[in-house]
Amino acid sequence: MIRRLLLAACVLGASASGAAATSLTPRLPLTLFGDESVASTDDARAMAFNPAATGRRYPSELLAGFARRDGHHEWNSTLFTSGRLGLYALRQRDTSQTYGASFAFGNEKLSVGLSPYWLISGRPVRERTDDQRIGVLSRPAPWLSAGFTIDHLFQPKFRSERRARTYTLGLGWRPLALLRTQAHALGTRLTLTGDVTIVDDGEWRQARTQVGGEFEPLPGLALNATLADHRNLRIGVTLRGVHLTAHAGSASQGDAQLYENYALGYHGGEEPTSFASPGARRVAIVRAGGALADESMGGVSLLGAGSSVAAAPLHRQFQRALEDPLTRGVFLDLRGVEGMAQIEELRPRIQKLRAAGKPVVAYMEYGGGRGDLFLASACDRALATEDASFAALGLRTERRYYRQMLADLGVRVDRSSIGAYKSAYRNLSVDATPPADTLAIQHSLTQLQELFTRAVTTDRRIPPARLAPILDGRAWPAGDLVRAGLLDSVGYREQAMRELGRLTRLGDKPRAVNLARRPAARRAWALPTRIAVVYAGGGIETGRSGSDLLTGPFMGSETLIKELERAFHEPGVKAVVLRVDSPGGSALASNLIDHAVQRLRRETHRPLIVSMAGSAASGGYYISCHADWIVADRFTRTGSIGVLFLKPSLEGFYARHHVREDDFERGSAMAGWSAARDWTPAMQASADSAIAREYRSFVDKVADGRHLTPDEVNTQAQGRVWLGEDAKQRRLVDAIGGLDDALAEARRRGGVPAGEKIRLLELGRPRGSFFERLIGNWLRASMDRDAHLPDFTQAQARALDEADAPDE
Repeated sequence: MIRRLLLAACVLGASASGAAATSLTPRLPLTLFGDESVASTDDARAMAFNPAATGRRYPSELLAGFARRDGHHEWNSTLFTSGRLGLYALRQRDTSQTYGASFAFGNEKLSVGLSPYWLISGRPVRERTDDQRIGVLSRPAPWLSAGFTIDHLFQPKFRSERRARTYTLGLGWRPLALLRTQAHALGTRLTLTGDVTIVDDGEWRQARTQVGGEFEPLPGLALNATLADHRNLRIGVTLRGVHLTAHAGSASQGDAQLYENYALGYHGGEEPTSFASPGARRVAIVRAGGALADESMGGVSLLGAGSSVAAAPLHRQFQRALEDPLTRGVFLDLRGVEGMAQIEELRPRIQKLRAAGKPVVAYMEYGGGRGDLFLASACDRALATEDASFAALGLRTERRYYRQMLADLGVRVDRSSIGAYKSAYRNLSVDATPPADTLAIQHSLTQLQELFTRAVTTDRRIPPARLAPILDGRAWPAGDLVRAGLLDSVGYREQAMRELGRLTRLGDKPRAVNLARRPAARRAWALPTRIAVVYAGGGIETGRSGSDLLTGPFMGSETLIKELERAFHEPGVKAVVLRVDSPGGSALASNLIDHAVQRLRRETHRPLIVSMAGSAASGGYYISCHADWIVADRFTRTGSIGVLFLKPSLEGFYARHHVREDDFERGSAMAGWSAARDWTPAMQASADSAIAREYRSFVDKVADGRHLTPDEVNTQAQGRVWLGEDAKQRRLVDAIGGLDDALAEARRRGGVPAGEKIRLLELGRPRGSFFERLIGNWLRASMDRDAHLPDFTQAQARALDEADAPDE
């Protein structure tokens, strides 16, 4: 692709109209810092050198420069960028002015840019003409950058002289970035460049060459230098603050000074620099609320299913707070966070912050549920307001049975399943909870309670007996939780912030910022994509991923297989992580995905690691079992190795309402597929036989993937749902942990050093059209507003949802 773009640029330049240029040796451009290169300059200065790099380093920037040789030779420059767009003005006193724009598009590894600009001459004759510059920038690795530009594209005439088309090719090299574990840190401290500029119809001896670079001996202090032919030397010193840049330098030729230059800039992206005042130190505000999931799902759903908040931004904010030298602590604002598996993955992030000497204070303005207390217990301090309420902190699950109600309507549900514990939709065909289901539910509730109690009491250093009364389901005021040791004190936001200021030694009112709104400067060149993460969330269906009007978003086998194909065949990817959060679904779709997993592993010889989120049951486990390594969270609901088939029958309904039906068929078992006929014993036996074959196939798949015997699998199957630690004891998973642990295993198996900074190739469900997202968000907001329930009932519903084991 790079070769094609370079070829296209050359062809465009060669075919551009205009008379032949005079073979003049190209002039070296006026520089601001002294280290400009078409390969390395990627701040606002890029507009005048290589427009493809516009906006690459900072999200926005304003830079002003001044240069002079004497009182009669002065140059002023003003450059502004916002995103990949830019404007600039260059003025030479009493001589000429240049006004231009620049825009770029592309990705981190390859981008293209165009800069149209206008030249205006000064005294004695005022003249105006337009000119163009195009550029290509390629950064295939953290240590290599290549730039190519064509200037004076159509060779305009200015001051009675045709401006010859010029070509510049530059290379940038960061030798320290060859150390893979230091490419994003130490690797950015030294940059070497080399540029060659030639004219379109000139001779090679007229080519201008220059070599230079930037060296940063201390964070924020950079030394710039460029040595060009004809003994042209440019040197400078640059100081970079968090948002400010200051530069001073000079250019000389031999013993004669050409000019001195100065520059001052303000940029939106924060530089990790030591040149910051004590007042720049701050704490980060991180807000967490809603049902956390791998992806923010916003499909239209009459039942409200599928509405979730992506957990990844929280992970990024915690990581930024850990790496940022200015951030001294975190203010964690909890607002009803749910999803225990996702919450548990956040706790190690908090532990890393605390270990680095960056305290975390949790604040609950409205109170909270189990999820809020579970996350707050990992923090240094936890506070809540005086009237905050903590209700329904226990666990409860309910099973309602509708067989008799359906019978009263004349409706019957025929069901065939294998596995005593395969309970999905059993409430449509029986009148009470079978002993197997009772055993599974009670075991699940006991485990969930033990996991929660163990973690909270350990973190808060209180005996379990003190926590037990709080989990009885009553509503508790914040003061009672303080006395129980679950909270440190009762207070409002200012008290919580004062406590964080005391812990961080930043005073009673520490400066607080939202790091999500404070992007960091992008100093490293293209980071390698070593690991691919494919997100598999929602119920499993055949075809493309989408959203069901009743139940919300689902995962389509066709979509997921395409994402797996891309992940396994992406150049540079060393390992693939399949992140599963699914209760199961279609057996056929699960089989197609599992077949694709086995085929891709065999074709590419790349390891596949499965990371299980909140649920990876039934079909969710089916698509996981042939991975090289399976990591499950302690709260992951997995297993449910079983099969069922459901068919509603309206025969009684039709009879009750005097609907007469005549049947014409070929095949004695065809009536079993009709919604107008109940199953006969023979039909039930036929369905049971088919389901038994599906079950044996499922068991064999698991046995093959997990290196167990079918009998060993069958013992742990029967539709039984296991939490993470139980699943590990039964060899259904390999390790307990979260996505970070799965990524660490993928690094190890893919040969990627643990300290190497990499970029993940993340593949998730298609976002859908703008209209779908707009209507989905509006409908969910309307339903939440119009069907609002009291907080206590909502807390109960959250607890019920946590305790309810997956049935599919």
